[in-house]
Amino acid sequence: MFVKQSAVGWTEVTLTDVEINTEVTTAYSPVTYGHLCYYVNGMLSMPGGISGLINIFEVDPTTMTIDEEAYAEDIAEYGLFTYEEFSEEYEVSEEVFEAFNGRYLKVAIGKGLITEERIGELIEKYSEFFVI
Repeated sequence: MFVKQSAVGWTEVTLTDVEINTEVTTAYSPVTYGHLCYYVNGMLSMPGGISGLINIFEVDPTTMTIDEEAYAEDIAEYGLFTYEEFSEEYEVSEEVFEAFNGRYLKVAIGKGLITEERIGELIEKYSEFFVI
């Protein structure tokens, strides 16, 4: 017995037949501008393989928002990228820099969450999906 979600709620269904196929496909995981996440069936979801671009700052467990004091301390310690500074190293448009919160990558590098090489690899991997 299985359950499936429909417009009116959950319904029990019975599996009556199975067909097994082997096929190589490509999976896509959408992201939202600036947040890199989205909700699927009420659950927060984000793509794999982008560690270092997410969870850069400490979160207050009570409010589930960025801990503003720790945020300010991180920025004071590591600084922020400007687009001009970032674009000297990486060929991306200002829109892409903003969409992926490029300014905060200086903090991520400083905290050891991502390397400059990994940023370059991610840009190369995903560059077909955005205008440089």
